[in-house]
Amino acid sequence: MTSKLHWVAFILAALTFSIAFSLQPDQHKVLLISFDGFRWDYLYRVPTPHFHYVMKYGVHVKQVTNIFITKTYPNHYTLVTGLFAENHGIVANDMFDPILNKSFSLDHMNIYDSEFWEGATPIWITNQKAGHTSGAAMWPGTDVKIHQSFPSHYMLYNESVSFEERVAKIIEWFTSEEPINLGLLYWEEPDDMGHRLGPDSPLMGPVISDIDKKLGYLIQMLKKAKLWNTLNIIITSDHGMTQCSEERVIELDQYLDKDHYILIDQSPVAAILPKEGKFDEVYEALAHAHPNLTVYKKEEIPERWHYKYNNRVQPIIAVADEGWYILQNKSDGLMLGNHGYDNALAEMHPIFLAHGPAFRKNFTKEAMNSTDLYPLICHLLNITAMPHNGSLGHVQDLLSSTAPRAIPHTQSTTLLHGGVKPRENEQEESYAYFIGVSLGSIVVIVFFIVFIKHLIRSQIPALSDMQAEIAQPLLQA
Repeated sequence: MTSKLHWVAFILAALTFSIAFSLQPDQHKVLLISFDGFRWDYLYRVPTPHFHYVMKYGVHVKQVTNIFITKTYPNHYTLVTGLFAENHGIVANDMFDPILNKSFSLDHMNIYDSEFWEGATPIWITNQKAGHTSGAAMWPGTDVKIHQSFPSHYMLYNESVSFEERVAKIIEWFTSEEPINLGLLYWEEPDDMGHRLGPDSPLMGPVISDIDKKLGYLIQMLKKAKLWNTLNIIITSDHGMTQCSEERVIELDQYLDKDHYILIDQSPVAAILPKEGKFDEVYEALAHAHPNLTVYKKEEIPERWHYKYNNRVQPIIAVADEGWYILQNKSDGLMLGNHGYDNALAEMHPIFLAHGPAFRKNFTKEAMNSTDLYPLICHLLNITAMPHNGSLGHVQDLLSSTAPRAIPHTQSTTLLHGGVKPRENEQEESYAYFIGVSLGSIVVIVFFIVFIKHLIRSQIPALSDMQAEIAQPLLQA
């Protein structure tokens, strides 16, 4: 009888633990992919069968509103922090910090200066602090030591490294003995060719087709590694692209004396630092200089851009209308395609597609903000989000019914400039989760108390009395 009782106890304990732990959110893995400068409507410019394959078996968001300014570094840092530029501090590809008295430029190694990046904590660090591992293949900022940390695995940025090599490294990390649960993959196209050719050029067709083939290669390799159906794959970009021309150029030399200011960032948002005592002169000279140029004092920058509350935003910014180019003079180079314009413009908007066990199938959503991606990934990874400007509630309809429920991201109650509090339904679902786990734990404790009681009583030699005593408490339990 004692032997049978042990078996019954073992089975009941196993079932009880299974119930308790099934209440916990699943540990999903995420691969985030960025095709730099992939505008939302490139999906329909030429046949893109692999992108549409993802859309058919996953989710697609038609309109993704990114952040101002619509440049590469600000938006890539938003994707991994959920913050507006004024909050994470990467306000442009070229910056000057008057407090640090330092410059930041893609053309120089000073992009590796940690102090520029530490206004925020990117998701790979948060993931690692939660006890997980992250891997990054060329994602902007992942080869910088931020808050004394690098990703668990990363590649030093080198644009000559092929897409295939980057994919191989990501798959290696996901399939290693100590696999990553978060991967970030970056590819420079179609941004580079979009700048050179302009997005309206017929030659962009083959460029877009090539990106689709690269996505097809990624899918093939993930299937070969048996990762395709287990990873949650998110495909996005940082911004779109618009057509420029030599006929739409604003030359600052026609309106300003070069000795009166420093041009920190050029086009299409000119960041202007007037020399001492020259602020009024520079502002007045530009204020009505050109009909396709809007000039703002820093404190007058529109609130909807979430761009004014940072020391790295210069005292004057001049914003060109879409398709217009700002140069000091025409001897400077001009690109036929550009981005950085108002983030309300459709041609600045990127793509968003996702596929995996956490996402719905063949589902299309009308709109989201790029800041919403960060809380979504934190939710999938079951890690606590840092304060951010996004909302999981805005994108939770992308998730399947089997996806994990929201858990409390308590730190996000800290309000930032333009910040929002967590939605009430996120908090309510977190309460349900903890109640479930608590009840499961109580059941386990009660069961073992009863079980120990049975073992003590099993030592009584009278078999009939022992059976009677055992049966009643088991029914009560």
